[in-house]
Amino acid sequence: MAENKTTETKTAETKTAETKTGATKTAAKKYVPNPEGLNLEFHQACLATGLVNLQQCVECGLHRHPPRWYCPSCHSAQYRFTPVSGRGHIYSMAINHFTVDAGWFDDLPYTVAVVQLEEGPRIVGSLRDAGPGDVRLGDAVQVTVEPRGDVFAYLWVDLVAP
Repeated sequence: MAENKTTETKTAETKTAETKTGATKTAAKKYVPNPEGLNLEFHQACLATGLVNLQQCVECGLHRHPPRWYCPSCHSAQYRFTPVSGRGHIYSMAINHFTVDAGWFDDLPYTVAVVQLEEGPRIVGSLRDAGPGDVRLGDAVQVTVEPRGDVFAYLWVDLVAP
């Protein structure tokens, strides 16, 4: 019988903190996914440009997210990833008061936002530099990317002044 061996490569970022005595301690690592397929193409495009990129149909020009093989409008299989403005507004959000990932304990509570981009699609990211009470549905935001390893772009959501 052949043995089925699989290996999974996981990357993580390490957080360090200074204790009250001045010693440095290493906190839990945040899990960083290894995307594949169309998701990998999305992340690679974001990392290459430093901007949010969306899949765009070559035939009709429709932007779409999450990436998929065929255009939902014209059914074309031809696509490219193009940089977009990253501007949009808060469509929905969830305030997380609990996490099972020890790497996020120090960030609790944190807000995950669904952003309706100006280009049409919705995209999910983490609200940065704003507390849960500082944001409302409809607030104007800017989505930016932050490299997390060689193949993953973390999406940050920042409030913008009206």
